[in-house]
Amino acid sequence: MIKETIQMLVFQWLIPMAIMAAIYRVMYQFIYKRYERMDMDRLWGKLILSAVILGTAIGLWLYLSSTSWFMALTGYSHQGIHWFTQTGVAQVAAEQGRSLWNIIFTFILTWVPIYFRAFVLVWVTASLLVIRSIVWRVHITRTTSILVSTAVCFPYLCLKYIFGYQTPIFDFLQARLFVAKLKENVNDSYFNALQGVDEKGEKFEGGSGGSAQIQRIKAATIAIRQTKAKIRTAGGLRRAEIVVRHSRETDTDKVIESALNGVGKRIIAPSIRFQDNPVLNVSQGGYVLDSDVIYRAGDELGRWRAIFSNPWAKEQRVKNGGDGSLRAFVQVIRDVFRYVSHITPPAIYDQIIEREKRLYTPDTTADKAKYTAQQNLDLSVVPEPNDPATGNDIPTQTKIARRVAEERIPNVTNALNAFKVNGVFDQVQVGGNSAIYRYTLPRTADLPTDFNRLQEGLERMLKTTDTPIITISANMLSVSLINGVTIPVDFRQMILQREKGLPSIITGIFGVDAMGNNVYGSLGDIIPHLMLFGATGQGKTVTIMAFLYSVMSAVDPTKLKIAYIDGKGNSFEFMRTDNSDSETYHPNPFTYAQPADASGDIEYGRGLLKYMEMETRRRIELFKKSGVSKLEGYNKKFPDKYLYEILVVVDEFSAITDLDDKLKASEVAEKGTIDTLEYLAKMGRSAGIHLLPANQTARKEKVPGKISANIGGRVSLGVSEPIESDIALPDSNIAVHLIKQPGEFYSNLNGIRNAEHGFTPYLSDDTMNALNDSLEKKFGHHDYVVTREEVMMAVYGEEDEAMFDIPEPMPTRDTPLEELLELMEAYPHWAIANKSSTVIARNKEVTTADAGERRKNKLAIKGALTKCQEDIESVA
Repeated sequence: MIKETIQMLVFQWLIPMAIMAAIYRVMYQFIYKRYERMDMDRLWGKLILSAVILGTAIGLWLYLSSTSWFMALTGYSHQGIHWFTQTGVAQVAAEQGRSLWNIIFTFILTWVPIYFRAFVLVWVTASLLVIRSIVWRVHITRTTSILVSTAVCFPYLCLKYIFGYQTPIFDFLQARLFVAKLKENVNDSYFNALQGVDEKGEKFEGGSGGSAQIQRIKAATIAIRQTKAKIRTAGGLRRAEIVVRHSRETDTDKVIESALNGVGKRIIAPSIRFQDNPVLNVSQGGYVLDSDVIYRAGDELGRWRAIFSNPWAKEQRVKNGGDGSLRAFVQVIRDVFRYVSHITPPAIYDQIIEREKRLYTPDTTADKAKYTAQQNLDLSVVPEPNDPATGNDIPTQTKIARRVAEERIPNVTNALNAFKVNGVFDQVQVGGNSAIYRYTLPRTADLPTDFNRLQEGLERMLKTTDTPIITISANMLSVSLINGVTIPVDFRQMILQREKGLPSIITGIFGVDAMGNNVYGSLGDIIPHLMLFGATGQGKTVTIMAFLYSVMSAVDPTKLKIAYIDGKGNSFEFMRTDNSDSETYHPNPFTYAQPADASGDIEYGRGLLKYMEMETRRRIELFKKSGVSKLEGYNKKFPDKYLYEILVVVDEFSAITDLDDKLKASEVAEKGTIDTLEYLAKMGRSAGIHLLPANQTARKEKVPGKISANIGGRVSLGVSEPIESDIALPDSNIAVHLIKQPGEFYSNLNGIRNAEHGFTPYLSDDTMNALNDSLEKKFGHHDYVVTREEVMMAVYGEEDEAMFDIPEPMPTRDTPLEELLELMEAYPHWAIANKSSTVIARNKEVTTADAGERRKNKLAIKGALTKCQEDIESVA
């Protein structure tokens, strides 16, 4: 029985499989050698020659088969064969042949299935191994060792899931693959030296031992053969380590270092990024390559529904810039296989926990926060946002944007590698009109000192018309690129998903980041004031209003009042509460005083700022008398005398501060605004008065150092020039001058090294009017805390020349010149006080007319101002 079993194993399994393996090896070596020598031009030439020969042979056969003499010859041949088979000799031969064929057929039927079984097992398995070795670029013997050991340990590796390991199978296989790739990286001559032969298999001429250098190479090779690798993915972190044993000799270690130079660039894997060159660590036994990268199994798995899209959709068509239906369908199939390969118990667990958190986890921010957010706005008046170009909703645009962004991942990665920025791709996020590509950097990343050069280089390599913006935070490199697909921001969703706890009364939301998370801004003890920049057309005023309405949505108007000053127009006119006879009457209960339009009423703009300074001084004096140091202490001590906080919004503040240069020396103390803003920035925090100055330019000559030095909080949309980026977001190295999309911004409110990148929602005038109406309905009508007349009286006094009537409504720079001249005649004091303002000095018909008309219009204004001065003097 045992003998029969051994014979069966030897003759039916071992020998057939060995023969098939030997045949496969010969075939593989033959094909590989032909592959090395393969020349496509010669191959096509041989195919064409073969086709010609085959075609000639078939044509000749068809010709001969149609001739009469060839058909007659064929008939004679058939008759001769028939006569021969009827002879006695043929009959005897046929009988003996039949017996021989029986023996042959019996042999074939017995052994062919056995050898065919061996052929299938060996050739299929070996082919899969070869394919895998080609993909890995590792020798087939090493590939076989890796896969066989993984298969043997598979039950044990599956058991490790129970103990909290996230990807034990990947870790085991990849660690062994790292060792194999490191050995493949070493020159083959090293291993030849270890065998005492050269690359031709002959002994070294220097003797059996070889030269001293050969001995060093042999010692280095032995050390490299003892390489250890370990990967451990658990607790949300993937840690990888490769240790190459060092030697006892300095010269040998130099050989090892030379062999390992740059090896970190060549052995990367998902969520693993080694430094380029290993570091000698004697305590760990050699040269170490290590990597620590955050790994989220649930994120790697992704969403099942996100895989599927309609391959025949309009946007998939080639003429519309898509991949075409066939490629789109193939991509869906690939994504399905990728999804299945990432299904692991930790991935499923992570997604279940994330879903439970999203649906059922209560917001506990209110438990530790000083204030609890209310919900004051009627969000039903805010329309659902759609992309104006396509009419698509947010989910549709998001899906299209993600597809477009993912197609560019290889290009972005290759472009970074070309500049020796070798990070591991982590994820791509889409938001607004941008795609943000995030890369994990190695521990000792050698980054360029000049990001401008890198950004411009990426622009050239990616063939884009917009320069990418590169930022680094927490060992992650982010590349922001214009994606070409705009995703609208939903103001309603932004408000609904806000945290319930407020660290301060003035806690608002500027927008959302590419992940859809809110980007908050809080003005309080830590960051009392905020400066915002954005060039014309970048959405600066829209961003301000989105922030302000998000603040109003959460607090009561008895706790906060907002004062508005606009240096170049009347952007805040719709916030008025005292113009009930106007068609634009939509009063807002948070408005502190009549909004100031400094472009046509500079005295009131200055006066409102001066009044804020007076209020700050009054409160500080009150706190001293009450024995407290700041507003919070006063409100706790005297709750019945509760004092609200004040937010002073100054849009286009440089248009106001620039006019300080036109003041007389004796007027600077009374009317100068730069010193006033400096005082508010220094002293306003304790008094509960906060500044939000905004400007379209961040040029140094337009942003007084007295102001910027005392305001640390910054938010910046796109600005015009590179030098402005350094002032808009100092010490951040963020090139905000490269931003092209309106509403896109960066914020340093969470720290310079953790700058947030977001996109603000768009609120139309009708929507903001409707929101004002909803606030008025909820809180009732609130009159101004102080009127314009009271401000002017308090600042300038009853007899001061600043006390004069102003036009209602206030003209703008677009007012027709004829109408403006009539207003100047009717309000001479106003005209003289605002002769340098935008309304008068920059009237549209003065700045945009042709040269002759422009001179005529300037003379008309000059004459009107002269007459106004004469009228004032005649009355005096």
